[in-house]
Amino acid sequence: MLSPKLYKNGHAYDLFMRVFGFEASVERFLSRLPITVPEGGKILDTGCGSGTLGIHFLQSGNRTSLLSTDLEPNFIDAAKKKASRRGIRADRMNVGIADISRPDLITTIDQQAITLEKESFSLICIGAVLGYAKSPESSLQCLVELLQPGGYLLNLEMCETALGKYVCGRYHYHNISLERMSQILREDCEVTSHSMNWQHFPACMTRTAVIAKKNAPSR
Repeated sequence: MLSPKLYKNGHAYDLFMRVFGFEASVERFLSRLPITVPEGGKILDTGCGSGTLGIHFLQSGNRTSLLSTDLEPNFIDAAKKKASRRGIRADRMNVGIADISRPDLITTIDQQAITLEKESFSLICIGAVLGYAKSPESSLQCLVELLQPGGYLLNLEMCETALGKYVCGRYHYHNISLERMSQILREDCEVTSHSMNWQHFPACMTRTAVIAKKNAPSR
């Protein structure tokens, strides 16, 4: 089982995810999801960790851009290095410090405070981070507000199996239920869930996906 101490070292965490196949299994899963990012679209990867989700979708188009945020600067550095290894131009990826409790409030690396504009992202990625928010419900609602009509929110969340619950307890991760999450998202979005199978081992042991496509405003 992955030691919680690795969360203090973004580069060690990233190496572990690559060596033991977790990153590759996640990307195989992402490749089959019904998510498209328009050319010129903006992606937000909040609580990005080592950056796998956002960088995967950034590579799907030549004119998309990515903002990756995390509370830990060492993870932001690991995400930047991952993008560099994959040949992504530095000008296509911006980074910042943000707490998942207020994902719209960003502090840039040069200490500039920024409030993200509502309806400014074509895709928002989150991966098992909502459970660290002061209020997961409020954080989720904030993320939906940042999403453009027709845009997608992807949450690669902890599943509710016995193993998933064990891992949540080990990492002091306290999230709302997947049912409650879907209920909140359905206020503004069309929501679907996507389970992993054994083609996506080892990620399938602990993860499942909730996808929300934001509705167009009613006239």
